[in-house]
Amino acid sequence: MTKEEERLLLEDLSGRLSCEVIIQVYFEDISADGYFDEELWSLELDGESVRVNDRWIENIKPYLRPISSMTEEEKDKLFDILQIDKDGNTEDWIRINGVMGIRFFFPAGKYVEDIIEAYDYLNSIHIDYRGLIGKGLALEAPKNMYKND
Repeated sequence: MTKEEERLLLEDLSGRLSCEVIIQVYFEDISADGYFDEELWSLELDGESVRVNDRWIENIKPYLRPISSMTEEEKDKLFDILQIDKDGNTEDWIRINGVMGIRFFFPAGKYVEDIIEAYDYLNSIHIDYRGLIGKGLALEAPKNMYKND
């Protein structure tokens, strides 16, 4: 994992602190799933509580939902947050690519707070808007892993 990939993964996970994202941590032959939380990262590994720190970031992969798994209701809510007419031309506002992620653009009159709320919403529903799955930095969450699937 490159330093740039480590930075990208740490930035993404940091934004998901309050969202109870499930991570996989692997060491040699052992892997375990746990929750990423404010206690840094902690999980059970072979019956022992393990505290993971940023030096082990190359051993961590979050489970995220691909953009293609978003329901119509989730897309509608995202468009509502951004005050976008989902039936209109959204080219100037939002670009969605299942591999590259979601990119927002700032047209005249758009508030940054709306964009922040949109990212917070995407974090809360565990969407991979940065394209981490395609980069091998995250795992695709199995259907129904998160209650909002």
